[in-house]
Amino acid sequence: MTTKRVSVKIQPKKGSEEAYFLERDQHKLRGLREKASAEATKKYSEEHKYHCFRCGTQSLAEIDEGNVKIDICVNENCGAIHLDPGELREIIKDRGALTLAKNAFLSVFK
Repeated sequence: MTTKRVSVKIQPKKGSEEAYFLERDQHKLRGLREKASAEATKKYSEEHKYHCFRCGTQSLAEIDEGNVKIDICVNENCGAIHLDPGELREIIKDRGALTLAKNAFLSVFK
């Protein structure tokens, strides 16, 4: 015979002092969790700012190409290109810009 587990939760009456403090505490907890999450995301972003998403090394270089800043991994075995939101749309407007920027940057290391 299997036994079902039953969970019973007693809610305080609406408008009672208990309900007020419960709601206030839940609101504070939500705020603290959101703040902690934002701080953790910011810390992670700062720690991994120049890390390549492909090879994981701290080897990104930034190239200005018109109004787009392209991040290229200078690791010899990688060469990944990192784009921020909206940058691809700008590059597509001028299809040769990406190739020219990459060739110009990589020519420095030849």
